[in-house]
Amino acid sequence: MALIRISLAVAKVELLRLLRSPTSFTLLLLVPALQILLFGYAIRPSAAQVEVAIAGSGPDRDDVARLAGAAQLRVVRSNLAPGQAEAMVRAGKAAVAIELPTSPFQPVRTVIDATDPNLSVVAEARVEAIYWHALAKRNDVADYGPRLRIERLFNASARPDWAFLPALIGTIMMISMLMLGALSLARERELGTWEALAALPIGRLPLLLGKVVPLAVIGSLQGVIVLAASIWLFALPVRGNMFAFLALFPLFAAAHLMLGQALAARARTQLAALQGAVAFYLPAMLLSGFLYPFSTLPLWAQRLGEIFPLTHFVRAARGATLRGQDGWTILSQGAPIGTFLLVVLAISLMQQRTRLD
Repeated sequence: MALIRISLAVAKVELLRLLRSPTSFTLLLLVPALQILLFGYAIRPSAAQVEVAIAGSGPDRDDVARLAGAAQLRVVRSNLAPGQAEAMVRAGKAAVAIELPTSPFQPVRTVIDATDPNLSVVAEARVEAIYWHALAKRNDVADYGPRLRIERLFNASARPDWAFLPALIGTIMMISMLMLGALSLARERELGTWEALAALPIGRLPLLLGKVVPLAVIGSLQGVIVLAASIWLFALPVRGNMFAFLALFPLFAAAHLMLGQALAARARTQLAALQGAVAFYLPAMLLSGFLYPFSTLPLWAQRLGEIFPLTHFVRAARGATLRGQDGWTILSQGAPIGTFLLVVLAISLMQQRTRLD
C-alpha cells in the first residue's frame, strides 16, 4: 500500500508540473496536431493536379482536353501553336506538354518534366490512359492512329535519387544549422556566459553576427560535402551554374542559424529550444517539395510552403543540377531566403533585448 501511495503522489506532482509547462503542451499537443493536419489535408500525392499544355489544332485538341480533365490533369493552355507546349514545360510553366501531330504520319509527342519522377510517373500513366482511350473510341481506325512518344526532360531515366539528392543538401543543412544555432545559445544561457557576453559594450547585432558567421561557414562546408558525395557516388548531373548555387549556401545556413538563435532566446532550456527547432523543420520538410511534389499540395499549403527557405533552396538545387538553369535564375531564389534571414534577425534582436531588459 505504501508503494502505491508514493507512486500516486509522484504521479500527481509530475502531472501538475506538466500542466504548468508550456513546453509540455507544445510537445504533447501542438506538434502532433500540426502533423495530423499536414498529413491529413496537405499531403495528397495521389490527388495530384498535373498541369498540361496542349499544342495543335483540329478536333483532336478538344477531345484531348476533355479527356485530360477526366484524368485529373489540369489543362493550363490548349490553343498553342506547335512547339509552344514543349516550351512551357522547359520554362517550368507546365508539367506535361502534348504536341498533337500536324500530319497523319507524325506521332503524338508528349514531353514531361521529369525533374521529380514521383510526379512524372503519374503524368505518364495518365497521358497513356488518355491516348489509348481516344484510340479505343475510334474503333476501326485505332490500329492506324498516330504513335505515342514520351520524352522526359532533365531526368531521362527517371531516377528517384536524382530528385531526392539535391533537396537532401538543403534538408541536412537546415536541420544541422537549426540544432546548432538553438542548442549553442541555449547552452550558453544556461551556463550564464551569454549574459556576460551581452553585457560587453559591443552591441547585440555584432554579437549575434559574430556567433553566426563561423557556424554559417561550417554549414556551407557541410553542404558542399553532401553535394560532392552526390555527384561522386550517384552521378548527379551538374548542368546549371554551380557557382551561383554555392553562393546561396552561406545565406541559407545563416537563415536557419539565426532562427535557431531566435528560438533559443525565447526558450528557457536546451530542451525547449530543441522542441522549437523540430516544430519548424518538420513542416518545412513536408511543404517544401522535399518529400512530396510541391504541385500536389493545395493552394493554401503552397502559400505556406513559400515561407520556408528550404522550398527555394530545393528549387535552386534542382535548377543547378537537373534543369541546367543560368546563374541569375538560381540566384533569384536567394531573395526570399534573404528576406527570411532579415525577419528572424529582427526577431532575435528583439528577443535578446527583452531577455536582457
